[in-house]
Amino acid sequence: MMMKTLVAALIAAGTLSAQAATVSLSGTASAAVGQTFTLDVSLLQPFDGERAGDELLAFGMALSYDSSLLKLLGVSLADGWSDDSAFTGLALSGSAFPGVADAGQTSLTLATLSFEVLGSGHTSVGVISDAASDFNQGLWYAMAPTLDVQATHALALAVPEPGSYAMMLAGLGLLSLAARRRG
Repeated sequence: MMMKTLVAALIAAGTLSAQAATVSLSGTASAAVGQTFTLDVSLLQPFDGERAGDELLAFGMALSYDSSLLKLLGVSLADGWSDDSAFTGLALSGSAFPGVADAGQTSLTLATLSFEVLGSGHTSVGVISDAASDFNQGLWYAMAPTLDVQATHALALAVPEPGSYAMMLAGLGLLSLAARRRG
């Protein structure tokens, strides 16, 4: 009897992990102080498993990043999504009515995040949802339960190379020399 329970639990665990849609953050892995960069927020296997044939109606996720190293410049939702951030209080929040239907997609772009690098070091940008504590968070499907998500993207932030400064100073020197000759 105990063996049957163990086998059933293992099968259920395998089934649940195969059915999990996941959020992915993709983009640059490094940037220098003063530069801007973008990260794409995508949903991988959005209708996998128990959500097959369903519709994705809305999403809401909290952003996490070190504000001493990064400045959020904006969130641009993908086509078809309405911005619900003012309503939900979440920087990354959107809805689509009617929802986005299952058309066999292996990925679905939700948004693009834009950042400016303020300082150097190693950091990460993360998105997370907790529907149990906040009704506005998670992936909301028409027929399936709300799904919580979590993803992080690591970044190496560097100070601009001294060679870049030397080239900039040389260019400014040439411009001032040219201005003197004209005047």
